Amino acid sequence: MADMAIPQQVACSSKSHPGKCDESSDIRVHFGISEEEKAAVKNRGEHVLKALKNLGLDVKKGPVVSVLVSGGGLRAAIACQGVLSELSHVGLLDTVTYLAGVSGSTWCMSSLYTENDGWKDLGKMENELRRRLQEDSWMVSVSLDGLCVAAERDDYSLTDFWSYSAVYYLTKELLGGHLSHAREQSEMGTVPYPIFASINHDLKSSGKEKNLNAWFEFTPDWAGYSTPGAYVSTALCGSKFEGGKLVQQEPERDFSYLRAVCGSPLADINVILKTIWDFFKKFIHGSSTQEEMLLTDPEGITLKNLMGHLFNLVYTFLTDGDCLPTLKNLQVILTGDKYFSEAMTLINQMIEQWGQISRDQQKQLIQDLLAKSLNQDLLKQSSVPSFLKFLWKTTNCLLRWTWGTMHNFLYKYGDTEDKLLTEKKNMYLMDAGSTINSAYPLVLPPIRSTDIILSFDFSAGDPFKTIKATEKYCKACNIPFPLVDDAKLDQEAKAPSDLYIFEGENAPVVMHFPLFNKVNCGSKDVIEQRHETYATFRLTNYSDDEVCQLLEDSKANVRNNKDCIFMKISELAKPAS
Repeated sequence: MADMAIPQQVACSSKSHPGKCDESSDIRVHFGISEEEKAAVKNRGEHVLKALKNLGLDVKKGPVVSVLVSGGGLRAAIACQGVLSELSHVGLLDTVTYLAGVSGSTWCMSSLYTENDGWKDLGKMENELRRRLQEDSWMVSVSLDGLCVAAERDDYSLTDFWSYSAVYYLTKELLGGHLSHAREQSEMGTVPYPIFASINHDLKSSGKEKNLNAWFEFTPDWAGYSTPGAYVSTALCGSKFEGGKLVQQEPERDFSYLRAVCGSPLADINVILKTIWDFFKKFIHGSSTQEEMLLTDPEGITLKNLMGHLFNLVYTFLTDGDCLPTLKNLQVILTGDKYFSEAMTLINQMIEQWGQISRDQQKQLIQDLLAKSLNQDLLKQSSVPSFLKFLWKTTNCLLRWTWGTMHNFLYKYGDTEDKLLTEKKNMYLMDAGSTINSAYPLVLPPIRSTDIILSFDFSAGDPFKTIKATEKYCKACNIPFPLVDDAKLDQEAKAPSDLYIFEGENAPVVMHFPLFNKVNCGSKDVIEQRHETYATFRLTNYSDDEVCQLLEDSKANVRNNKDCIFMKISELAKPAS
């Protein structure tokens, strides 16, 4: 790519992760995959050859096959499990080198990579998924305990909230494991090398296809930007760095947080706002231990009412409601309270000026009110300071719409030419589905050279949106990709087939599998019913019959096309002689 600067590889700092130039480097600036990944891919290649031999194909080298699993909330998580189970059942999973996930599919991936033996018996993992979704439940107390711990971090954001609320509620699972702990099995090559995809919000080019530098990946070894090529040891992603030096080491973020970073679908803001509001009410009015202890504190009742009304004020403002009734309620609550005299003065000013000032001015006044509402004396006296911090920080993050806050490992790092990467203390990571709902950019050149892409698309709406967006992206970035006939695909979008093959010169073969199609569903009407049943933002529990049907639909797409997949692998494999 002529317009992309490729910096020289630099290794700096000296803590925990071996680097290519420095045996103890934590940060790398280099172009191309790491030495650890190269070793993992090489080892995986041996397993691929054995798998192909078991399938009757004796070759010198197998093609690099990447499985892409798209976003789609819990629908995608269940369908991803079905796809992987069936690939294993028909003997094709061990021909796969990479597994790259976006959004809801990463919920399934994280479960598998948490368990050391998760890949050995995918049928067992499938049964565990079914059991968990029927028998386990979301627990307010467990969520609140985790959120109070998270609120002590200075990089707390709505992603933490989303992790312990919506993601936990949907998956019925909190994962305490870490991606770096999957390093051993991935480097041995016994499992596909995992890539968890996200997007840096600040680098995302709104309205443009050329978002190459915005993609942020997590692998067991390194986390960072594939282009221009800047990485930090995955175990230290989230720790504080400045000028390439580790300033403060933080605990590695766990899989539950990673699920929320990768799977926080922000496309429908109104639905997200309503979801956050509903969960917040459960936390503040849920008869939790923290709430009971707060009510015994001096000013505890006032603090609870204050935090509830402040959150309601922010929610009302963001949803274009009438804020004056809430401001007047706050006025009643705080009248005469010596701890909140400054907040009371501001509330009176806001009530007087509200209808005469701009929306930006209103937002600034709400920010000022929040700043004056967390009384430090009361916080020190409280028996549950972390609970108050959680309520206050969540309200602040909601107003600012702050997601995916992580300390920027490239802050003030001098060896990258893109200053957007180095000028801010924090980076803000979000669901990659907001750009392309499948991780094509992370398995294509110039990052990785994939021969065959198996694209399992679990998206709502247009089943070809991801591949059409990828073609535009590749054209903008001068990346070889097969031509896509948008008009033809648009005609078939309502009732697609179960497999589409796209091929082009110097481009990977793309085999695209829409989740619901006329083969596994039988008709357009059934396809529409499936989309309604498995809506992305459905927050009611799936029945076991619904889970089984979704698993079967996803498995059918593999089972019905296994011969075609094997044929393409055979065509691109290098002969033994």
